[in-house]
Amino acid sequence: MSRTSPERQRERSDWIARAEAVGPALNEHADASAAAKTLAPESVTALEDAGFFAMASPQEVGGFDVHPATQVEAFEQLASADVSSGWVAMIQAESSALAASHLPEGVGLETVFGDAFPRIASTANPEGVATALPDGRFRLNGRWSFASGIRHCGWVLANAIVHKEDGSRPSRDDALPPVVGSLAPMEQVQVEDSWDVMGLEGTGSCHYQLHDVIVERPFMTSFGGVHSYRGGPWFSNPTITFLSPGHTGIALGSARRALELLSGEISNRTRFGQASSVADRGAFQRDFGEASCRYEAARAYALSTLDDAMAQREAGEPIEPSYDARIRAMVTWVTDTCVDVVRFAHHQGGGAAAFRDSPLQQALRDILVASQHIYVSDVAYERTGAFRLGRTAPGGF
Repeated sequence: MSRTSPERQRERSDWIARAEAVGPALNEHADASAAAKTLAPESVTALEDAGFFAMASPQEVGGFDVHPATQVEAFEQLASADVSSGWVAMIQAESSALAASHLPEGVGLETVFGDAFPRIASTANPEGVATALPDGRFRLNGRWSFASGIRHCGWVLANAIVHKEDGSRPSRDDALPPVVGSLAPMEQVQVEDSWDVMGLEGTGSCHYQLHDVIVERPFMTSFGGVHSYRGGPWFSNPTITFLSPGHTGIALGSARRALELLSGEISNRTRFGQASSVADRGAFQRDFGEASCRYEAARAYALSTLDDAMAQREAGEPIEPSYDARIRAMVTWVTDTCVDVVRFAHHQGGGAAAFRDSPLQQALRDILVASQHIYVSDVAYERTGAFRLGRTAPGGF
């Protein structure tokens, strides 16, 4: 489904309209979310009612399976209203999508997705231990981090490193995966009050613990691979590639928000000893113009890359490792560029941006925390550079 097809255009218009419609509510409750260190109930309800938690999931379970480039634009719109809300919408959408696509048919899928569409928190990193039991079940123990939105969720998707009962790692002869994902109901989860951070405060990305939680096979998922039981062409990607639209949209929305805030604040502001407003100065106009171009270039780069990738999938072609590396490098470059744009806006905000209640300072703190995500890594540049030079690419994200 090309970007110019009528069906694609209708989908794009629909999801941007949904994001625009909930934006005022997200913005209104942003301060309450930050103060509570978790998304305000009103924001959660607005996002859920608009369908954002089901946005990326397979249609077979009641999801919308939205085109990755449209996801970027929708998450960007949400983040331009409130970055924390956009972040939670992105994480909830992707967590549900991974669970919905990787749970096998049977009681697990029916339990999690059989009634109302679930709210699922997840952790990409395999930080806990899943001990393989003789009867085929696993016993989960450990502590996981960065579970955005967990306080309003009913399930967690926890990835864990597999051990045998004697504590050793499985060999090839054991017929056990090295890592598994597990769906656990919230009543079995201990959530820590650990989210004390400088930005994205409203995301509530707390640590959580699981202690001797027994997980049946129907509630287990694979980790990191391309095998999915359901969903459209985009689900054929490796997990980290599948997740690329979300972080991209959040970075772009942060930059867009910062430029809009700066444009509003700077229009009538003058510096001490100067008669004309800052916005009338040629030097500022030049710098603002360049920052705007960098944002627009990052946006065009992101949409073009994901459009091309999806077109390959829709045509039944695999995304080659070299192109997969380009996608990951794109996300890193877009985020790096958006960080620079937000830094510029914060700097030009002057003394008012030094105060904690400044929206420009909030925008800076949000994107600085977002840029610490595992997705934003110099390894992405190394990998795409190696492929382009005809060299062996390094491993890792």
